[in-house]
Amino acid sequence: MNKYIPPEFETIQNAVAADTVAMQKILAHYNAYILYFAKQNGVVNYEYAEEIRAKLMKAILKFDIDR
Repeated sequence: MNKYIPPEFETIQNAVAADTVAMQKILAHYNAYILYFAKQNGVVNYEYAEEIRAKLMKAILKFDIDR
């Protein structure tokens, strides 16, 4: 059984600090989930996938990691 392995904390910190490489690593990590939830009638809708990615990036940049 595969266990869920989250992204490294340092990668998350860098993504919150607007590091583009770290942001790409986060998006790549969650790509399978994004494509799964972007399905419409069993077919991946890539416009939905891009909207989900954009919302994830906005949420990461707004995240207060120091709280």
